[in-house]
Amino acid sequence: MSSHRPGQKGDTLLRPIDKGSLRPMAVNFNLSRPALARALAHLRTLRASIAQARDALMHFKDDRVDRDRLEPAARRVDDLMNTFTGSGRDAAQISRWLTEIHSGIEEVTNPKSAEALREARVDIAALLEVVSTATASAAGAIH
Repeated sequence: MSSHRPGQKGDTLLRPIDKGSLRPMAVNFNLSRPALARALAHLRTLRASIAQARDALMHFKDDRVDRDRLEPAARRVDDLMNTFTGSGRDAAQISRWLTEIHSGIEEVTNPKSAEALREARVDIAALLEVVSTATASAAGAIH
């Protein structure tokens, strides 16, 4: 039996909190297999839509600006694929990345890529729905 009793010096409950180190807590969540499959399917079609939009902008020098605007969005989709296939899913980070992808898509004004980017917006909305549903479930499980 330990001689340490709760409340004694060294007890973690009595240590002062460094308020400078407080950050918003990330909400990690787990997805059911069907929800994960849906999320990955939307990520794959999002990746394909952005690739299709970029391909539509490959042939003319004037299209380069819009094509370059889609490059960071394509990288973020890859980051999301890695996040969803990994073990830790930070809902706040995922939402930030989806917002970043959406912002990148909205900056593209070239009509050559309009249809592909319309499809990409649908996938982003669906992914945001998956994340919000999962985080609501996780928050409900905590309370």
